[in-house]
Amino acid sequence: MLEGYVPILILLIFAVLASFLFTGIALLQNSKNPSEAKTSTYEGGVPLLQQVPNRFPVKFLEVAMLFLIFDIETVAFFPWAVLLNQLKVFGLVEMGLFLLVLGVGYIYLLKKGAFKWD
Repeated sequence: MLEGYVPILILLIFAVLASFLFTGIALLQNSKNPSEAKTSTYEGGVPLLQQVPNRFPVKFLEVAMLFLIFDIETVAFFPWAVLLNQLKVFGLVEMGLFLLVLGVGYIYLLKKGAFKWD
């Protein structure tokens, strides 16, 4: 009964072990001797030309996160397309409701000005 979940369990165990391994390697390679260049705001070796403002504009990150949210939600189309013949009218109605919710969210974001690039 649970044989179908064994590959998922193996993948989960591998992912957890890999994350611990990579974190351990990063901690071992971490140098503990901070210098002025390492603790500066920009550690690329180039001195700052002007003072960094207190508030950093995050408009690009906001648009990128909104894109990812809508992009991840559209992944739901793939299982729906595979099971379309089995789901019949129920699947069509459910996908219509899903698209309605996505559309309402998209219209809300457009009216709030989330996609305007100033």
